Amino acid sequence: DIVCTVNVQHNCIDSKCANMRQQRMCQERIVTVRTKAVVEHQPTPHYFLNTYSIHNCNLIQMAIPETLR
Repeated sequence: DIVCTVNVQHNCIDSKCANMRQQRMCQERIVTVRTKAVVEHQPTPHYFLNTYSIHNCNLIQMAIPETLR
């Protein structure tokens, strides 16, 4: 059963995400000629999860192994 949802953040430092690329920007759902630099993320199993600042932290902490607490 699903008891809650969480938001995890990609760990760019340990994943060594250093490459940047240019992405075209949208304005009111229309692609423009303006661009912005974005990070090319590397595939990784490493993520950040802040279990102490969210409303369902007790449920999340029960799912985390003791060795990671």
